[in-house]
Amino acid sequence: MQLYLRKTPINLNRFKYKVNQSFFKYWNSQMAYILGFTFADGNIHYSTLAWDLKDDIELLKKINKAMKSNYPIKKRKNSFRLRISNPTTFQDIQKLGIIPNKSKTCQFPNVPEVFFRDFIRGFLDGDGWISTRKKKMEISVGFSNGSYKFLEELTKKLNKFLSLTTNNLRTKKKITKKGKISVAYQIEWYGLNAFKIIKFLYDDLRKNDLFLQRKYKKQIEAKGIYEEISSGGKKYRDIENKYKIPIQELLQKLLVGKKYTGVEIAQKLGVHSSSVYRWLEKTKVRMPAKRGSELWIKRVKNNDVKTC
Repeated sequence: MQLYLRKTPINLNRFKYKVNQSFFKYWNSQMAYILGFTFADGNIHYSTLAWDLKDDIELLKKINKAMKSNYPIKKRKNSFRLRISNPTTFQDIQKLGIIPNKSKTCQFPNVPEVFFRDFIRGFLDGDGWISTRKKKMEISVGFSNGSYKFLEELTKKLNKFLSLTTNNLRTKKKITKKGKISVAYQIEWYGLNAFKIIKFLYDDLRKNDLFLQRKYKKQIEAKGIYEEISSGGKKYRDIENKYKIPIQELLQKLLVGKKYTGVEIAQKLGVHSSSVYRWLEKTKVRMPAKRGSELWIKRVKNNDVKTC
């Protein structure tokens, strides 16, 4: 790997600051988290490693503490910035895949399995999201990055750990203020898949494990919504676990793919038909038609109304 060396004069003032120069030489949960977060929200310039965050000064303080650093966190106009200038730290993190202008070309690093969830939690805190839509009773987890190959590898590894069933790795284009086309890639999981990811990343955290507080609160909210969805009841969750796919996808296969009626779906799943119709409505696989409506009459003519 090509290493980028400093081209500007050394600033002697920086020697008044200290950092654990071995931090990125050895894997542990904190190192894996910070590396993942750096792949998302960090950057390097000459011999400086930096994070510039809008409103997350507490996380920068935790990063400083984990790295045994006394570098200052500076308040900027609209953000907080932590910059660490150390040649050893700089070269070590390059060897792990953090290079200048990494967003389009970064490669997924070789993360030990035991620290994989820490790396992904760090990446999620930087370039990911946990979404909740309480009115629609929906949850999702997603990631965004400028490198398609990075997200593709992330997906493969998450599938290996969690046996996720579906994803929608997609291209996102937008026009910048300067009129240029910006291309990024996104991937998102819903329902049971999202719940699996959240549990994997956040369950049984230890005292020194790192996380972004607002994302931590969001995953608690998402878990609550999923449990509420499932409480209708325990059958909902049991069926997803039995068939290893989200209930939305299972209903889609049975209703649209196999042309089952609501009663036939209920018989196959071992639940009351009223539960099936409630799930169909919640998952938006097909909204039950109101009796006497134009849609209901159309379905009657097509033999497609099942006690809706």
